[in-house]
Amino acid sequence: MKKVQIETNRFQKEVKKHGSDSFPLLISYERLSEYESGAFMWHWHPEIEITYVQTGHMHYQVNHNSYRLKAGDFLFANANVLHKGMMENMADCEYISLTFHPKLIYGFSQSEIFKKYVEPVIHNLAMPAVHIDFSMPWHKKYSELVYRIIALSKEQPPFFELDISGLLQSLWRLLLANALPEEESKPCDVA
Repeated sequence: MKKVQIETNRFQKEVKKHGSDSFPLLISYERLSEYESGAFMWHWHPEIEITYVQTGHMHYQVNHNSYRLKAGDFLFANANVLHKGMMENMADCEYISLTFHPKLIYGFSQSEIFKKYVEPVIHNLAMPAVHIDFSMPWHKKYSELVYRIIALSKEQPPFFELDISGLLQSLWRLLLANALPEEESKPCDVA
């Protein structure tokens, strides 16, 4: 089997398209053993990435943060963050990568949803990633939403794009309510 690597430009931006222009969502079924040296190299993209580890373990790095992901764990990686993943102890890891452009949540860049709820997260340097490991009660609901998005994408029943968009908004709302520092999750009063 031919080993692959993520293709990037000279700025380490991934060149692969994540979905289509009309529906920018891509769900990929991956194995670390399919990459050269059992790792995918540093790269970034404007899409949000949610990684779901199905089997094995993965050492995942986002900017300067390191995460040890085990089977069942999820990792939310923010837009435009450098990230890479590698095997631990040369043991393989199977995972699902769900990447989507945040415009599936906000619609257009001048929207109130973008300004109040999306922009503060995607430009938050203190929030490059969130590890969803079931250590908090809200992690169960988060995982259920991701499972449903994956199933809809695979089955593609009528209205699946609309349903996925709604689920992404629910996922985003859950993240805002639970993963942002207290002072950042409250709307600011403007004088």
